[in-house]
Formats: sequence, structure tokens, C-alpha cells
Amino acid sequence: MRAAISLAAVGMAAGLSGGCASNSVPSGTSPSTSTSTSPAPAATPARAAEPPAQRAERPLVAIVDGRRTIEVSALEASLVELAGQTALREEIVDTRLARRLEAAGIAVDKARIEREERLLLETLSDDAARAVELLGEIRTRQGLGPVRYAALLKRNAGLRALVEREVSIDEEGLANMFDMLHGPKRVARIAVLASLGDAQRFAADAAADGGGAGRFAELAVARSLDESAARGGLLAPVARRDPSYPEGLRAAIFSTEVGAISPPVLDGARFYVVLVAEARPADAIGMAEARERCERMLRLSRERLLMDALARDLASFEGVTIFDRAYDARR
Repeated sequence: MRAAISLAAVGMAAGLSGGCASNSVPSGTSPSTSTSTSPAPAATPARAAEPPAQRAERPLVAIVDGRRTIEVSALEASLVELAGQTALREEIVDTRLARRLEAAGIAVDKARIEREERLLLETLSDDAARAVELLGEIRTRQGLGPVRYAALLKRNAGLRALVEREVSIDEEGLANMFDMLHGPKRVARIAVLASLGDAQRFAADAAADGGGAGRFAELAVARSLDESAARGGLLAPVARRDPSYPEGLRAAIFSTEVGAISPPVLDGARFYVVLVAEARPADAIGMAEARERCERMLRLSRERLLMDALARDLASFEGVTIFDRAYDARR
């Protein structure tokens, strides 16, 4: 459902540029909590990275069983095939970004980079130790070693510096953010099907023999085309104004009775079927109390949208001549 990869990060989850996962804010908009966490040294090993030029002077990578040597040259083709296109795209983005920053007279200094890391950690957890732990797991999964992680932080800092003056705060946006943070929520399971017939059969099968969340979840795992299928179609709590979900889907989630299954909902070329598992009331916090936090999170979310758009523009292969086809993602 939600965007899993941010082009601004070129490989890092979108929500990791400022947001609070525990609040179930849309990952594509990435607002941040007001809690400030100081990053632990473990989260910033990029400063100790060995310079690439120094590594290049040592072509020996490993010795197997005390006899056979493996040099960099033996791995080069596999490494390019594995991640060469990603590395090239990141370099294209960074090259163009540096030119944009220079033209705008903006320097990405240490303070800006450290702020990106604070926002990133705040995204993961309000607990500083847990945030560092989660960041380590994400870096491992996404291959963000010292060099790429440092580049990621600098890249996002540069993107934010270019777009931050374009962001405006309005009452409608604040109302939407307040609803997402403090308004009523619904917990739902969904299935995404390719045709109306498939969706109708899914709804009928999910309701058969008394139906229930368990049966819906089993069918979602087997048939749903959405990434939530692995979780039995379970979504994080959804707010009525959450823009990371299609309007038709949100309408179905809030118009369907708890425990009931919706009729198929058309969205573009696919169909949703919804089971509402739980309705959660709004909390007791009022707009006056929450306004400052809502303003900050709205600003960050709108920065993220602009950062993603700028990154997509910078990542274009238009104007790029690639001489080694192994690096060409278009081949």
C-alpha cells in the first residue's frame, strides 16, 4: 500500500526522513515527533569509514582455506551485477544535487547532516536505544554500510535544504494532520484483486461459513496482490484523512461496520475488499494543545513530498550517457 522506498533516500525507507511510525502517519509524508533523541555513536559509523582509495591499494579481499586468494578483480563483475545500477543512480543524484546546491549558494554542513540523523531516529521510535537498534536492522537489510549511510544523510540534508522554503502551512493541512494524529482510527484488513470477479469471489469466500478475521487473513495471504498480504492484509490504524490511502479505500473503511466485509471498491485498475476489525475513538487532545506539533509534522511531511519529487527529477537518466551496459537499469 504505502511507498516502501524513497527516491530521496535512493534505497532507504521513505518514512526514515522524519516521522513517527508509532503514530501510523503516512510513510510518504513522513511527519516527525517533537521528541528529540540524541543518536548513539553506533548509529553513525560512517565517520570511521575507510577511504575507497585506500582500499583500492589492497586488491586482496580474502584467502580461502589458507591457500586460494580472492582479489577485487574476481568480484567486480558480480558486484556490478548485484548493485551497480543502484550505485550509479545514487551517484547521478548526488552529482546533480551538488550542482543545484552550489547554484543556490547552500552548503550542507555538519549541523544539517546531524539533523537528518535525528529526524531519522525519531521516525523509528521515541525510545532512543530502540531507535538505534531498529536503524541497525534497516541498514543491514538495505546494505547501508558506512559510505552509503553517510551519503544518504548528506543527500537528504541537501534535498531538504533546497525545498524547505517552498513549504507553506495552511489550516486545511493542519486539520488533516490533527485528524491523523488525534482523530478516530480504524483497524482494517484489505485484499487487493485484479478484477471485479476476483474481488466478488474473494468477498464471498471470506464471508462463507461465518467468515471472520482469521478466514479473511488466510485468503488475503493466498490471493491479495498488495504488500500487506504477508500480514493477512492487516493495515496500521487508518485515519479518515490519511492521504497515504486512496480516498475510496478510506471511505470504505469508515463506512463498513466493525466485523463486516465491504463490497468491492474500485481504485484505478484494481479492486479492494475490506474487513473492519476495530474502531478506535479520537483521543482527548484538542487542536490548541496539539497545534505546535501538528505544524512541525505537517512541515516535515510536505518537505518529504517535495524532496521525493526533486529526487525523482535528479535521478532521471535523461542527459546521462552510460558506456558500460552493466550499469544501465534501462537495458
